[in-house]
Amino acid sequence: RMDELSCPRCRMTKYRNPSLRLLINTCGHALCEACVELTFTRESAPCPECGRTLRKIGFRVQLFEDTQVDKEVDIRKSVLKIYNKQESDFTNLDDYNDYLEEIENIVFNLESGINEKETREKMAEYKKENETIIRKNQIYLHQQRKFFKEAMEQEEREKQLRAIMQNKLDQETESNRKRNHEELIKDLTTNTNMSSKEVLEKHKRLKLNEEQSRLVKESLKEKIAVGGFNNLVSGSNVNSIPPPAVEMPSSAYVFQPLVIELFGPEMPNKQKMLDLGYMGHVRQATSRDIGGGYGSLLTCKKALNEAFSGLFFNPESIASQVM
Repeated sequence: RMDELSCPRCRMTKYRNPSLRLLINTCGHALCEACVELTFTRESAPCPECGRTLRKIGFRVQLFEDTQVDKEVDIRKSVLKIYNKQESDFTNLDDYNDYLEEIENIVFNLESGINEKETREKMAEYKKENETIIRKNQIYLHQQRKFFKEAMEQEEREKQLRAIMQNKLDQETESNRKRNHEELIKDLTTNTNMSSKEVLEKHKRLKLNEEQSRLVKESLKEKIAVGGFNNLVSGSNVNSIPPPAVEMPSSAYVFQPLVIELFGPEMPNKQKMLDLGYMGHVRQATSRDIGGGYGSLLTCKKALNEAFSGLFFNPESIASQVM
């Protein structure tokens, strides 16, 4: 379809000139950049296709192959600047749906050229009668866009901060692993006051302490991220954005914890698993493992669950309860 993308004035095609840029104005007819510069030497000039007076500043890059789509986008933007009522401005849903249908009819008439003069007069009359609410909704939409823009910028900053902190943690973990390995080899070869078993126990304790320190740093990283978002929400004028007018009645969700009968000893929590040395028998997760969903604590808990489950199981007691 490259040969179909052509300037209607000079007949230059995208096939002959791959760098051809077509510009479009409010009438929906496209011109290449060179023709725009030649035709619109002044601020305004008639369109070569339809004769409608256009301003040079109104040209923009054509986004779609079909110029009618670009025309509809421009018309819809201009209409929605005037017809910008929200659902909260209506007393019931039927009135709001009728309002949306009226907008679609206006867009269709302007795009198709059906009763265009009457439609524009109707828009001007509506704008004059609803000037106050139009201005109010423009302020509301501006605040909403500003809030979401700040939220996206804050999210990007948090993402970069988490990446920096994760990279630093990975470097510290790798350097500590190498240092501990070298110290272990050195202690096993040079330490004459301790047996090899005592040396291994000593390094297991050091490894456990480093694991606890790493978990504290990771939790601090999450708190920084959550705290940044809370600061954004508290600093923004969120109260100025009105809530929806009508809320569907619904019952509040009540969390019911899942109860699983293991028929065994009580499972230790995270702190107990660290204090009792269970983590010393589990491979420490690297950054690649964490990215893939592997976690040392989760793996240790799963292994303990499999080991403890069913230790207190008594088939006879279960049979007597059923009888």
